Amino acid sequence: MDRSSSVSRIATATTPLIGSVYDRTWSYVAFVWLGLGTVLPFNFFITADPYFRHKLHDQSTPNISMSRLELYYENSVTICASFTNLITAILVTFICVPYIHKYRIYTSLCGITLCLSVCLSLTFVNVKKWREIFFAITMILVMIQSVCSTTLLNCFFSLASTLPSRYIQGFVSGQALGGVFVVTCSIISILVSSNISTSASIYFLLAILVIISNIIVYSFLERTHLFQIYSSAVQEINNEHEAFFHESSSYNDDDGNSFNITSLVVRQRLSIAYKHVKWNFFGLFLTFVSTLSLFPAYLAKIQPAYPSINHLNPLWTVRLYAQVMTFLLFYIGDTFGRILSSKINKPSMEHPRLLFFICLARFLFIILFGFCHFPNTNGFPYIFKHDAIYAILVLTFAISHGYCNSLNLMYAPRRVHAQLSSTVGALMTMALTMGTFIGSILSYGIVTMYGDST
Repeated sequence: MDRSSSVSRIATATTPLIGSVYDRTWSYVAFVWLGLGTVLPFNFFITADPYFRHKLHDQSTPNISMSRLELYYENSVTICASFTNLITAILVTFICVPYIHKYRIYTSLCGITLCLSVCLSLTFVNVKKWREIFFAITMILVMIQSVCSTTLLNCFFSLASTLPSRYIQGFVSGQALGGVFVVTCSIISILVSSNISTSASIYFLLAILVIISNIIVYSFLERTHLFQIYSSAVQEINNEHEAFFHESSSYNDDDGNSFNITSLVVRQRLSIAYKHVKWNFFGLFLTFVSTLSLFPAYLAKIQPAYPSINHLNPLWTVRLYAQVMTFLLFYIGDTFGRILSSKINKPSMEHPRLLFFICLARFLFIILFGFCHFPNTNGFPYIFKHDAIYAILVLTFAISHGYCNSLNLMYAPRRVHAQLSSTVGALMTMALTMGTFIGSILSYGIVTMYGDST
């Protein structure tokens, strides 16, 4: 393998030191909780779909019919969030440079708290006469929180990439647990109150409390021995912007002379990092394209099949079916897949092409889910007429997402020199946001291809 992969990473060399001076369990749990916080805002906007549909419903139309604002709510949220994520990731990666700074982190967390607070206040407002304005405000809030979430993601991935791999595993596991947490909050709020607006207010209040706890957790984490031990690595990442002002570089890998990576300009750093992680980069990209093309825009509209259609209680068929059968099963499967990746590393890091083709094979789910009970107007055959088949498909789809996502994120930083690990973290964030953006665009085509409910 190339020279960059033959040099021991800082994280690997200093792992025993952390174990002797710092409680590794606490730091791992902290990264899990921070990972949960980065994906929580988007998941709350998506999982609160019944509330937003209630707000956006046109009272002049029959209850069984969806208005256009209702129908395309999930698509609009995913496209607004993913487009903003992509632009922010480009700016952070190519303009602002991968940069860990506590003020970026604190500002982003406070921005997310403010967005969720506005959503909480709107639950008490009657928007019947200005549904379009409410829809526009919601999309603006989605875009603002997306900027904050992407900035957080970039900072935390860059930080975790300089640390032992268990911390980046904890971070991505926290992201999966974030989905389970959000759906659990949604189900509890539905069961606590039959009033949709009251349920939503409880729901958003819980989200605000979680983000505030993230601020507290990070404030404690930055004062720990973990940050002190890796202060030199963190400082190096914070100083990467100096590459814009130092065009000189020395790179002579053939004759064994000194190899000064830090002095390379940003484009050269990105080019070198990309060359070593391209298979993981595109594997992560395809994983998110295939997932976001179906979830949540298409899968959230799957309707109950047998035996749910015989259930007399509308609470299950109307309000809880999508929450449990789609969102909860997906996030549980996603979490299991990420945990499984920490126990079973197959394919191994030496076979990146095989992992890439596994990620590519996930596009078969687009065909399989087309046979489920979607409100179909285009004549596509409805074959899977049992809820158990749909549940198995969702779990398989989610486990494969979590597994492929985690393996690509864990393998990529190991392929490069320690000084390039933060750059790899930024590149993988770019792959994730690009995949999310392209997948959200494809979701419009998939909903149209199988037929919508208008």
